[in-house]
Amino acid sequence: MKLWVSSEADIDVAELYRETRIFIEKQVNSNLDEITFDHDYDKWAFIVMIRDSKNWADEVAKRNIKRKVLEFRLKIDHNEFLNGNFSQRANLFLDALQRSIDKMEGLGISLEDRNKLYGILASVKSEL
Repeated sequence: MKLWVSSEADIDVAELYRETRIFIEKQVNSNLDEITFDHDYDKWAFIVMIRDSKNWADEVAKRNIKRKVLEFRLKIDHNEFLNGNFSQRANLFLDALQRSIDKMEGLGISLEDRNKLYGILASVKSEL
């Protein structure tokens, strides 16, 4: 499985998002390469929503069995992200990814597989 990250973000956080995404995606995917999962999904699609307007869209957690994709659209607080340093932004990103793992239970992902993913996030957090 590979993590794929995109965003729906305001322009004022675009460069900060890009820097954070590159780091998180690289670190998580290098760890994912070493893990075998029980499920048959190829992509962990994570769309982070960083918008100043709080109520412009709802968060989403869904799966596409045919395309083998787990998709999450989750919010990160715009002001915290904008005003944080790199470590704080990365932790906000990792916290949102952790929420996506929490939501995987409702999509049929086993506790064992979720624990493997939690372990990867803990490993990345320890590198900050």
